[in-house]
Amino acid sequence: MLSIPVLIKIVVVFSLVVVATAKHVHLGLAAATGGILIALWQGLDLSAIWSAALEELLNPDLMLLVILLAAIMAFSAAMKKSGAMDRFADAIAESAPSRRIALALAPLLIGTLPMPGGAIISAPLVGTINHDDSRSPETLSAINYWFRHNLELIWPLFPAFILTSALTNLSVGTLILLNLYAPVVLFVLGLIFILPKRGTGGVDNLSKQQDFEQRKPPKGHKMNTAKLYRLMRGVAPLGIVIGAYIVLDLLWELGKPQLELSAPIQALIGRYVPILCGLFVGSLYLVKIAGNARIFHKSVSKSTLELIAVIIGIRIFSALMNAAGIAHAASMELARTGIPTILVIALLPFISGIVTGVGIGYVGLSMPIVLGLLSSSGIPLKAGVVIASAFGYAGMMFSPLHVCMVVTVQHFKSTLPSTIRKFALPLSIFVVVASVYGAVLSAVMR
Repeated sequence: MLSIPVLIKIVVVFSLVVVATAKHVHLGLAAATGGILIALWQGLDLSAIWSAALEELLNPDLMLLVILLAAIMAFSAAMKKSGAMDRFADAIAESAPSRRIALALAPLLIGTLPMPGGAIISAPLVGTINHDDSRSPETLSAINYWFRHNLELIWPLFPAFILTSALTNLSVGTLILLNLYAPVVLFVLGLIFILPKRGTGGVDNLSKQQDFEQRKPPKGHKMNTAKLYRLMRGVAPLGIVIGAYIVLDLLWELGKPQLELSAPIQALIGRYVPILCGLFVGSLYLVKIAGNARIFHKSVSKSTLELIAVIIGIRIFSALMNAAGIAHAASMELARTGIPTILVIALLPFISGIVTGVGIGYVGLSMPIVLGLLSSSGIPLKAGVVIASAFGYAGMMFSPLHVCMVVTVQHFKSTLPSTIRKFALPLSIFVVVASVYGAVLSAVMR
């Protein structure tokens, strides 16, 4: 009987999931069905599939993720009802040189907060800044998704960055310097291809620019106390969330060695408790400025429940992929092909990124194999890490399993294929730039 390569199975099932969502099948249902299909294709019986799905449904990490997403949605709704969302948008607009830059900065700044599905916080801000513009839902989805992840390869709070540093034994400073090219290239490519300059002709465009200019201080006018106060007040709710998260996360890192807790429990606490507490403190601030808690009335809406259903479906898909050993089998297939080492170093993280949809997924699955290949290939470690990280990042960004893409598409009512098309070219160019940069590093370090 003909044995079909796992890589072919991955392509077929992923294509079916994407096509199904394009035909308006619920993404959670499409993903869960795709997971069942590929698990059966890999030879798992129904009892094993049921066991893996049930285990994921009862997974504390999934439960906490659902709670976190509900809390984020409630916080975002409360920001909108209290007027804080508009104040934040005004603060960015007043500080940014143009609406175009403001649209890029909103998700980028929120992207400093490393939390699952955090794009759902920046999505309403992007929508608010764009309130009188004519950009399509697909463009807004791409803007939010793309710029939120510009700092992914250099931000030391991201779990993927931390794990990369630990696995490679490269210091935080060294890893930041190696990948410092990435946010610059990504930001510029985003402005060129996703947020290009728009024509200034016509009454509509002129009125929109005038509306934006009214939010900004006059040229040559220094920011006075009133403007500084408006800026501080605008960023306060999210600043409180981020500040509380950073402080609590630091306290947790300092205190956890003294606690006799298992590694999985410590990981769950570190991943969710600081940000949940930060959202709680930020919510108290919103209640204070609003004068009552009615801003949270009906904050968990139908769209929140739909989003939770999508996340559950995707997590079941991911769990069934793991139960079927898809990522490991794909990695072994690539390693056995006899293709050049440098291509394997690029393709392993790329496939892992697509399959898992998370940064820590492509790092955890592929980096140990990549490091083993580097040690016997003659390719310098730093050059190999740069290339592997860039391709893993690209795979993660293309993945329909990426929670940030899912919540962004859900928020703006766009589709996965149309959103991916918006950033496919700049992401491909980034991979080319990273490859050239890695090749130069390799030549210099040999």
